[in-house]
Amino acid sequence: MARRRFGRTTRVARPGYAIVAVSARDANGFVHHYDEIETPLGSLHEAVAILQLHSTRMDAAHAGEESA
Repeated sequence: MARRRFGRTTRVARPGYAIVAVSARDANGFVHHYDEIETPLGSLHEAVAILQLHSTRMDAAHAGEESA
């Protein structure tokens, strides 16, 4: 484990993996924190791509294309 500046330890991911921490804010302003997980980089890329595809910004961008 690597040492942080304040003496806490942090996990280091294996090659080809990433340590991921997710926080999400809901419509009421509550923040939900999820535990850190170690996941393959490919799975991380796919999950982020799915989130981007289903985001409201993506919907707004496509709505603008349809009206053009």
